[in-house]
Amino acid sequence: MNLVLSRKEFRSLLEVLEIADWVLHAYKAEEPAETRPYRELEQKVLAMAESFGFEDLVDYDALAKRFVSSRDFGESSPAQDFITEFENDAFWDQLAERLVERDLIRQIGEPALQKLEFDERERREDPYRRLYGEEFLAHGVDRLEILQLHSGQGSESGKLLS
Repeated sequence: MNLVLSRKEFRSLLEVLEIADWVLHAYKAEEPAETRPYRELEQKVLAMAESFGFEDLVDYDALAKRFVSSRDFGESSPAQDFITEFENDAFWDQLAERLVERDLIRQIGEPALQKLEFDERERREDPYRRLYGEEFLAHGVDRLEILQLHSGQGSESGKLLS
């Protein structure tokens, strides 16, 4: 199979691979074995960068024995902007969803929550979801507090704030 790409399309492919690499590896101390096929594909594409005139966007890391995105690529690519936007959206969504689940468990208990049908669960979660959505939109994390830290309870509260 041959894949014919224009220079512009190849540049877009480099950016998509940068985003994929971030998703797969950014928070891992070591690369999981199951991502090896993706890394191998990435390496094939990065090895072709010079033939498309993008030698300034890819470096070869002799120590790691693999191609990596260059500093120029990081500074000129919108990939990091997309990643930052995704991570920001994911943060707020995950924070709200975890708080919604916590609050519903506090209200009805975990066994009852597990028994709810999807539509009923959504109906019960919706007021919490709206509450947290409005709160985070208006105040971000400014009004989120760990009560023990501010009430003087707990043996570590004084040490943590001093």
